[in-house]
Amino acid sequence: MNLQFDVHIDDPVIVYALDGKITTEEDFAELEAEVFKNLNQNYYRIVFDVANLTHTNSMGISFFMRTLTKARIMNGELVLASLDGNVKKIFDIAKLNEVYTIYPSTELAIKHFK
Repeated sequence: MNLQFDVHIDDPVIVYALDGKITTEEDFAELEAEVFKNLNQNYYRIVFDVANLTHTNSMGISFFMRTLTKARIMNGELVLASLDGNVKKIFDIAKLNEVYTIYPSTELAIKHFK
Protein backbone atom coordinates (compact mmCIF):
# COMPACT_ATOMS: atom_id res chain seq x y z
CA MET A 1 0.00 0.00 0.00
CA ASN A 2 1.42 3.35 -1.07
CA LEU A 3 -1.08 5.59 0.71
CA GLN A 4 -1.35 6.51 4.36
CA PHE A 5 -4.10 8.71 5.75
CA ASP A 6 -5.23 10.40 8.94
CA VAL A 7 -8.82 11.27 9.76
CA HIS A 8 -9.87 14.35 11.71
CA ILE A 9 -13.45 15.38 12.47
CA ASP A 10 -14.27 19.08 12.81
CA ASP A 11 -18.07 18.72 12.99
CA PRO A 12 -19.79 18.74 10.59
CA VAL A 13 -16.66 18.29 8.42
CA ILE A 14 -14.45 15.24 8.10
CA VAL A 15 -10.88 15.77 6.96
CA TYR A 16 -8.72 13.08 5.41
CA ALA A 17 -5.01 13.99 5.24
CA LEU A 18 -3.49 11.87 2.48
CA ASP A 19 0.19 10.93 2.38
CA GLY A 20 1.85 8.97 -0.40
CA LYS A 21 0.53 8.08 -3.83
CA ILE A 22 -2.56 6.63 -5.47
CA THR A 23 -1.73 4.60 -8.54
CA THR A 24 -3.59 1.31 -7.95
CA GLU A 25 -6.89 0.25 -6.39
CA GLU A 26 -4.90 -1.36 -3.61
CA ASP A 27 -3.48 2.06 -2.69
CA PHE A 28 -6.87 3.54 -1.85
CA ALA A 29 -8.94 0.48 -0.84
CA GLU A 30 -8.60 1.12 2.89
CA LEU A 31 -9.28 4.85 2.47
CA GLU A 32 -12.33 4.19 0.30
CA ALA A 33 -13.79 1.79 2.89
CA GLU A 34 -13.25 4.39 5.62
CA VAL A 35 -14.73 7.25 3.56
CA PHE A 36 -17.83 5.28 2.56
CA LYS A 37 -18.33 4.02 6.14
CA ASN A 38 -18.21 7.62 7.37
CA LEU A 39 -20.52 8.81 4.58
CA ASN A 40 -23.10 6.38 5.93
CA GLN A 41 -22.65 7.98 9.36
CA ASN A 42 -23.59 11.38 7.88
CA TYR A 43 -20.08 12.71 7.37
CA TYR A 44 -20.73 13.89 3.84
CA ARG A 45 -18.90 17.21 4.08
CA ILE A 46 -15.47 15.99 3.08
CA VAL A 47 -12.08 17.65 2.82
CA PHE A 48 -9.18 15.78 1.27
CA ASP A 49 -5.93 17.43 2.33
CA VAL A 50 -3.66 16.39 -0.52
CA ALA A 51 -0.56 18.38 0.52
CA ASN A 52 1.41 15.14 0.93
CA LEU A 53 -0.12 13.24 -1.98
CA THR A 54 2.86 12.92 -4.29
CA HIS A 55 1.37 11.11 -7.29
CA THR A 56 -1.95 10.01 -8.69
CA ASN A 57 -3.26 8.70 -11.98
CA SER A 58 -6.62 7.70 -13.43
CA MET A 59 -7.17 5.32 -10.49
CA GLY A 60 -6.92 8.18 -8.02
CA ILE A 61 -9.05 10.46 -10.18
CA SER A 62 -11.70 7.72 -10.35
CA PHE A 63 -11.67 7.39 -6.56
CA PHE A 64 -12.05 11.16 -6.11
CA MET A 65 -14.93 11.22 -8.61
CA ARG A 66 -16.79 8.33 -6.92
CA THR A 67 -16.40 10.04 -3.56
CA LEU A 68 -17.59 13.39 -4.91
CA THR A 69 -20.61 11.74 -6.55
CA LYS A 70 -21.56 9.80 -3.42
CA ALA A 71 -21.20 12.92 -1.25
CA ARG A 72 -23.37 14.98 -3.61
CA ILE A 73 -26.05 12.27 -3.68
CA MET A 74 -26.21 12.72 0.09
CA ASN A 75 -26.43 16.54 -0.33
CA GLY A 76 -22.81 16.90 0.71
CA GLU A 77 -19.64 17.94 -1.02
CA LEU A 78 -16.00 17.02 -1.42
CA VAL A 79 -13.42 19.80 -1.49
CA LEU A 80 -9.67 19.54 -1.89
CA ALA A 81 -7.04 21.38 0.09
CA SER A 82 -3.38 22.11 -0.58
CA LEU A 83 -3.30 20.79 -4.14
CA ASP A 84 0.27 21.17 -5.41
CA GLY A 85 3.07 19.68 -7.46
CA ASN A 86 2.49 16.68 -9.72
CA VAL A 87 -1.05 16.16 -8.49
CA LYS A 88 -1.97 19.77 -9.29
CA LYS A 89 -0.53 19.33 -12.80
CA ILE A 90 -2.75 16.30 -13.40
CA PHE A 91 -5.83 18.15 -12.13
CA ASP A 92 -5.00 21.14 -14.34
CA ILE A 93 -4.38 19.04 -17.46
CA ALA A 94 -7.62 17.09 -16.95
CA LYS A 95 -9.44 20.35 -16.12
CA LEU A 96 -10.56 18.82 -12.83
CA ASN A 97 -9.93 22.20 -11.23
CA GLU A 98 -13.24 23.11 -12.90
CA VAL A 99 -15.05 20.18 -11.23
CA TYR A 100 -13.71 20.39 -7.68
CA THR A 101 -13.65 23.24 -5.22
CA ILE A 102 -10.01 23.65 -4.26
CA TYR A 103 -8.59 25.67 -1.36
CA PRO A 104 -4.96 26.54 -0.63
CA SER A 105 -5.24 25.26 2.98
CA THR A 106 -7.21 22.81 5.06
CA GLU A 107 -8.43 25.62 7.31
CA LEU A 108 -10.02 27.45 4.38
CA ALA A 109 -11.51 24.21 3.07
CA ILE A 110 -13.16 23.55 6.44
CA LYS A 111 -14.57 27.11 6.46
CA HIS A 112 -16.25 26.28 3.14
CA PHE A 113 -18.76 24.21 5.11
CA LYS A 114 -19.30 26.52 8.11
